[in-house]
Amino acid sequence: MNVICGRVACAPTNSSPRLGSGRSPVSSKRATANLLPKLHSRKNGRGSMFVVRASDGTESSTMDYAGALKFLGLSESASSEDMVRAKNQMIARYENQEDKLQKVEAAYDVVLMRSLMKRSQGEVSDNRVKYADVLSPGATVKQNLPPWARDLTTKLPPRPAFETPDNETLTQCGIALGVLTALTLAQGCSQPPGVDNPPGLQLSLALLGSVWLLRKKNLTLSRSISLALLGLSAGAFVGGAVQGWLRVDIVPLGALSSPSALVSEFGLVGIFAASAFLY
Repeated sequence: MNVICGRVACAPTNSSPRLGSGRSPVSSKRATANLLPKLHSRKNGRGSMFVVRASDGTESSTMDYAGALKFLGLSESASSEDMVRAKNQMIARYENQEDKLQKVEAAYDVVLMRSLMKRSQGEVSDNRVKYADVLSPGATVKQNLPPWARDLTTKLPPRPAFETPDNETLTQCGIALGVLTALTLAQGCSQPPGVDNPPGLQLSLALLGSVWLLRKKNLTLSRSISLALLGLSAGAFVGGAVQGWLRVDIVPLGALSSPSALVSEFGLVGIFAASAFLY
């Protein structure tokens, strides 16, 4: 199938000239149309179903446009860089699941082809929407970097992405969070004023549980650990701000006079929020 890959239009050697080469707007539109596979729209009882076809006319896969956007976590104003980034993140996530990888490819084809069709027909009026031949400022800077610096940026891990967790994940996170926060609160309330022993055991168990839950999403061990630590850091930051405002070490909050217990409660929430909503 002919697709648009990253910043390069992948087409046979006898295809039309590249876009953005100084040609007139009309010629550019025609060139774009020549590079696109045929994208058909079928009407059914639920709306339009976009069908990506290979250049020989055979149907390769079908997917609803709205469903493809939702599956990749994209909006209609997503740039080509956003599309490629979402595709790469999903490929890394479903590395060993062939059926999921095929669905990622199908969703990427539908979203990108629909976006390029709109552009070729002059329907795109949002200047924030960038395409493969229209580099963003960040991409322009990256293009001007030395080769070794460009190679370094491509090896950076993908940034954290959000997803809507399923009921099983929410249940597991909720149970683990409830048990560990109750133990942390009990430890903090049982300590006399002036004594502040951090709940290290609870935090360690939370991190281990978070890594286990993230690994169930088919993430690598290093990425799972990084996301769990990110959640802990974010929660601890919020907890530190709350402790600076309440100062439970000076004015106890009921029986709670342990600052570390208060901060750890927020840290636990951050850990399990990362487990449920990040990948």
